[in-house]
Amino acid sequence: MRQHSSKDATVTATAPARKPTVDGRKTNASSTQAALRAAGRRLFGQLGYDATPLGALCEAAGVTTGALYHHFGDKKGLFAAVAEELDAGLVALTAQARAQALAGGADAWLAFMAAIDVFLQAGQSAEGRRIGLVDAPAVLGTQAWAEIRERHGLGATMQNVRALQDQGFLPPGNVRLQARLILGLLYGAIEALAHVEEDQVPSAVASARALVHAMLGGLRAATPGAAAPSPQK
Repeated sequence: MRQHSSKDATVTATAPARKPTVDGRKTNASSTQAALRAAGRRLFGQLGYDATPLGALCEAAGVTTGALYHHFGDKKGLFAAVAEELDAGLVALTAQARAQALAGGADAWLAFMAAIDVFLQAGQSAEGRRIGLVDAPAVLGTQAWAEIRERHGLGATMQNVRALQDQGFLPPGNVRLQARLILGLLYGAIEALAHVEEDQVPSAVASARALVHAMLGGLRAATPGAAAPSPQK
């Protein structure tokens, strides 16, 4: 009788699957930065840049002053990150509003105007106005703040302008120029709110919306072959 050796029986052992490793240093760095930006947005928005102590920022974020210096360089560096995050978030909100309008059956023009409305409604945020209208130009400089706005808003606006031109809602021509003109109109409308009393902001936003719609409607009306804009509520 043949005896089976251990070599005759092949046993396949399956090694336990390894869990993906997580770099704790990167996770901690990201959470620290997020905590500092959140604290900065709240305190800068409530108190203003000059009146916000460095220690208060670190205490609100639950980190040391060394952590702030390590991740952002100084208070101005944190403020720049907060201001840029604020502007990028606003651009993301407008993109979401446009996408939702298109998904609901709106044409490209009405979807664009829905995005415009969301942009203008953001002007009702007192914290956002303090950071973006009062402190950002003073702390970062008007040129640096304009570059941050263009970095986020210009590309998205150019995309919208190109789509509107393709569908005959805007006149053909220099896409970048038209996008910059539209951005200038929008930011100008928001900046006008810096000089409005707090209890008058909602009515001022409504007035700004009506004016912006009229101006952009005039641009559309000047486009050869474009249909008249549909009335909006």
